[in-house]
Amino acid sequence: MRKFIPLAILTILSLSSCEKWLSITPKSEIASDELFKSEQGFKDALIGVYLMMTERGIYGFESTIGFVDVLAQQYPTTALNHPYANVSSYQYQSSVVTNYKDNIWTKSYSVIANLNNLINTIDGYKDKIHPAHYHLIKGEALGLRAFVHFDLYRLFGYGNLKKSPTDLERISLPYVDQYSKSISAPVSGSAFLELVERDLNEAEKLMVHYEPALITPTNNLGGVEIPNTDHFYDNRRLRFNYYAVKSTLARLYLWLGDYEKARDAADEVATKARGPLVSFHSGNINDPDPINKDFTFSTEHIFGLNIQNMFDYVEPFIRQYGPDGVNENNRRLHHSATMAKTLYEIDTKGDMSLSDYRYKELYNKISTTAYLLLKFTHAKNSRYKDRMPLIKLPEMFYILAECYNELGDSPKAVQYLNTVRTNRGIAPNFKLNETLSKEEVHAQLQLEYRKEFVSEGQLFYYYKRRGNSSIPSTNKEMNNSVYVLPLPQREIEMGN
Repeated sequence: MRKFIPLAILTILSLSSCEKWLSITPKSEIASDELFKSEQGFKDALIGVYLMMTERGIYGFESTIGFVDVLAQQYPTTALNHPYANVSSYQYQSSVVTNYKDNIWTKSYSVIANLNNLINTIDGYKDKIHPAHYHLIKGEALGLRAFVHFDLYRLFGYGNLKKSPTDLERISLPYVDQYSKSISAPVSGSAFLELVERDLNEAEKLMVHYEPALITPTNNLGGVEIPNTDHFYDNRRLRFNYYAVKSTLARLYLWLGDYEKARDAADEVATKARGPLVSFHSGNINDPDPINKDFTFSTEHIFGLNIQNMFDYVEPFIRQYGPDGVNENNRRLHHSATMAKTLYEIDTKGDMSLSDYRYKELYNKISTTAYLLLKFTHAKNSRYKDRMPLIKLPEMFYILAECYNELGDSPKAVQYLNTVRTNRGIAPNFKLNETLSKEEVHAQLQLEYRKEFVSEGQLFYYYKRRGNSSIPSTNKEMNNSVYVLPLPQREIEMGN
C-alpha cells in the first residue's frame, strides 16, 4: 500500500532561507515514495515537521504562550469575558477548554505520524544517502518524536512521580512509533516514558559523531564530513540538535525523580554546549535601538522554532486596546502591576529587582495597574523576531540547582541559581546566600521558574512535576484532577 503525505506538510520552508518555498506536485496528496526518492526528500520531510510544530494550535501559541501558560496562572484571566477564563478555572468539561486541549493532542500526534513515516522509511535508503544525512536526519526525527510524546505526557500524564511512583503503572497515553492507520493502544506511564528514553538514547547515538555543534577542526579526528552547501545544517539552535536530546533527557530524568541522571545530562549541556551552540545573553536587550533588542534571549536557545509571522498570533493578546482602539482589550494576557512587583520583589528588594532584565525590559507599563508583556514583540526588521524557545540554557542551570538541592548540596544549588541571576543583570552584591536551607533554595528556584518562563509554557509542568498542592494566583486545590488533563472523548469512545 502506498503511503501519502498531505500537501500542507510538503509545502515547506527551507531553513536556510525561511522565505523560500519549495515547489511540489500540485495535488492534494503526494506519495511518500515520490518524496523519499532522494536525499532532498528526507530533508523536505523533516523541515515539514518543524513547520507543523509552529502552528498556532501547538507550539506557535497554545503550548507555549496561551493555553498551557494560562493553566499555570501566568496571567490574570479570570474575568468572565476573557477567552481563557474557563482555562484558568480548570473547567475541563467546557467546550472551550476541550477544543484547546484536544487540538494540542491531535496536532501533536499528526507531527508524530509524519516523523514515523520518515523514521520507518529512511533505513531502506541508508546505502543511498550520505552517512551524515542518515545519522542527523534520523537522529533529529527520533529526538523530536520523543520530545513531542514527552510533552503530551507532561500534559495528559502524571506528575509527582518521585513521591507517587505507583502512578507510573496507570494506563496513560499511546506511544505511536509506527506509520499506520491502526489505532495504537495506550500503555502504562512506565512503558511510555521508557519509550521516550529509548528514542532519545538512539538519537544520541546516531548524532554524537555527526552533530555540527560538536565538530570543530580540532576535535574532528575521524575526519567526519558534513555536506552543507545548501546550508541545511546552519543554525542548529532551530533544530533538534544533540544538546536538545541531552536536555530532554535531563527533563525526563527529573520528571522521574532520578536526580543523578538528570544532573549528569544537564551538566553536559551546561558545560559543553556553551560556546559551540549557546551562550548567555550578552546584554543587548538593553540596546536603545529596538531592532537590536533580543527579547527572548535567543543566544540561550538550545532548541527553538522560527515561527513565521508569530506577532500575528500574539498581538491581539498583548495590545492595550481592543479592535476599536478605544476600549481596553479584554483579551489581554498581561501582568497586573501587583503581580509584577510581587514576582520581582520590587517592594522588598528594591534596586536589585529593578536591575533584572526581565522586569526592566520585558514590560510595557501602560498604567499603574497593568503591565503588557514584550517578550514576543518586535520592531520592523528586527534581527530577533519570530523566535520561540522550547528549551533554554537557564533551564539546565535550574535542573542542576534542583538536583544538587535534592541530593543534599544546597550551596552548590545556590551557585547555579546565582549564575542565571547574574546573567539576568542582577548585581553581584545581591547574590543569594549559599547558607540558604533546602526549603529556601526550593522557594528561590520556584520564583526563578516564574520569572524566566513567562509565555513559554514551562511553569505548569514545574508545578505538576513537583506535585504542588497550591500555586500562586489561584485558590484552587491542585491535585491530579487539575494536573492530569482528560484525554479527548474520541480516544475514550474508540476504546483507548
